Amino acid sequence: MSLHSLTLPLWAEWEDASSEVLELRPIRVKFRYRSDDPFAILLDFAVGSELWVRWTIARELLADGLVQDSGEGDVHIAPDSDLSSRVWLAFSTPTGVAVFAFQRSDLETALAETEVLVPIGSESALIDWDRELKHLRGDAA
Repeated sequence: MSLHSLTLPLWAEWEDASSEVLELRPIRVKFRYRSDDPFAILLDFAVGSELWVRWTIARELLADGLVQDSGEGDVHIAPDSDLSSRVWLAFSTPTGVAVFAFQRSDLETALAETEVLVPIGSESALIDWDRELKHLRGDAA
C-alpha cells in the first residue's frame, strides 16, 4: 500500500483562564493525517517555541463535532452556539482541561483534504489487519 499523508498548518485560539479575565490567545496547530491510519486525525499544538503537544482524535468525531455536540471522555467537540463560524474542541487530562476555538471553515477544508486521500467509508480497506493482529498479540511487526 502506498502511504499518503498531509500536514496542514492551522491557527486556533486557546482559552486562557490563568487570570481573572478569560482570554482567547492564538496558538499554532498542525493538522496531520496519514492513509495508513485512516480513522485518526493528529492535532499538534504549539505550547512553546519548540514544544508541541499531540492529541489524536477520530476523523468521524471531528466531522460530527462540526454539526453537533460530540464526544465523550477526554475529547469533546461542538459548534459554537452563538457564532456559527467557530467550533470548540476541549481536551481533558488528569491535570486539567484545555479548550480551543477553531474556525469551522479551516476544519472543513482539512477534513475535505483527508477525504481526497481516503474517502469516508473506505478506511477499513487500507488497514493492514495482519500487522495490527500481530501488534495486539505482541508479536514482532
